[in-house]
Amino acid sequence: MRDLERQKLERAILLGALFLSLAAVACLSLRLSSERSGCSAIKAEAERALASVDTLRAAGLLLTAGMDSLARYRAAVEELEARLAADSVARSFDGYYLVIDTGQNRFQLRYGDLLVRSGYCGTGKGWTSNDMGQTWDFATPRGLRYVLETGTNPYWYRPDWYWLEQNMRPPTPDQIVVIPESLSYDEQIAYYNDSLTPSERVYVRRVPGTLGRYVLDLGGGVLLHYGTGRGSNVSHGCIRLGSADLEAIYRTLPVGAPVLIY
Repeated sequence: MRDLERQKLERAILLGALFLSLAAVACLSLRLSSERSGCSAIKAEAERALASVDTLRAAGLLLTAGMDSLARYRAAVEELEARLAADSVARSFDGYYLVIDTGQNRFQLRYGDLLVRSGYCGTGKGWTSNDMGQTWDFATPRGLRYVLETGTNPYWYRPDWYWLEQNMRPPTPDQIVVIPESLSYDEQIAYYNDSLTPSERVYVRRVPGTLGRYVLDLGGGVLLHYGTGRGSNVSHGCIRLGSADLEAIYRTLPVGAPVLIY
């Protein structure tokens, strides 16, 4: 009798444990279903976000392409305007004139419709900044200019941005290194290159020889002078030429000659 009651009790305990297990399984199933629904919602939201990113990326590419096309059209229009201006100069000016292409960094010395000489030049490098956040626009100004003055053995008077661009402070008057004016121009060049140390040369404001033997002044701080980096946008707005080209242009262009820059 006692064995029968014990068996009934064990069976009841097993049935209770089974019911509890089934209830736990049911709860886990409901929880997994809920989490799957949440994951599906998150996945759908992520897919929508990725689609938005793709749409924005495509729009950005279209905008970039549009800006590039606009820049090309603007350059084409400016080149056409320059050619028309050159044609106008050729018809109206009886003499030599100069054409500067800042895009290709080339020059043409012309007489009417005749091309006399051509070659590479260096023009302005555009916007530049230093580590202190100061910015300068060193682009070569475009348009029609005229030779206002010519000269030989020019000096380069370093402006303050020469030092600021290199993250240096402009020198005070007592820091400036002065080359003796009693020396001839060639002797001053030799003094600058041979007698001064590199740290001293940095503080020379009136520098001989850097601009070459000749200079043509177009006004507004824009000069035609000797310089390196021809064929590139490297200057601070002036137009750099090779020594032979500079001498040929200096000896050909008189004061008042047009210089068309585009």
